[in-house]
Amino acid sequence: MKWSVAFAFLGVVTLLAIFAQVDGESPASVPTQALVEVEINQLVLTRYDEAGKKLEQSSAQHAIRLEDNATTDLSELEVRRRDRHGHEWVMASPTGRSDIMNDMVQLEGGVQVSRADGVTLDTEAVLVDIASGRATSTDRTRLTSHQSASVSDGLVIDLEQGTAELVGQVTSTYQRGQQTP
Repeated sequence: MKWSVAFAFLGVVTLLAIFAQVDGESPASVPTQALVEVEINQLVLTRYDEAGKKLEQSSAQHAIRLEDNATTDLSELEVRRRDRHGHEWVMASPTGRSDIMNDMVQLEGGVQVSRADGVTLDTEAVLVDIASGRATSTDRTRLTSHQSASVSDGLVIDLEQGTAELVGQVTSTYQRGQQTP
């Protein structure tokens, strides 16, 4: 019995020594992670013009904004906007960011821009300025239509007027149409 009391006392002293040493150590440096402020699945945002007509609709499968951050990260992003002539422009990308402070959307990761008349533009990233109605890309851009293909150093789209301009060095190829007598 004497030995069991001695061993119990020795065990308690050992535990107290371990706790004192752990308590005296400085905490490990762990990087702080921002908390999630907003997280939305199946986001749809619709904008209307002054007359109340639907102007633009943006959608994303997943949107997340971290605390103290002005940008929202988006996945499976699609922006649809009508120009003044009624043509719909569709911009789609696997990822993107929305900046609420500057009213801009950055589509990234391979962007496809299309219009109802069969014209498609492919580029790496497009910055859409919602307020001005302009979309720009400084990446290599490929335009494809029914009978031609063009490659350029960049792209400027005026979403209000419904025009797209290839900028920088532009190379085009054309297919000849089949003529019948």
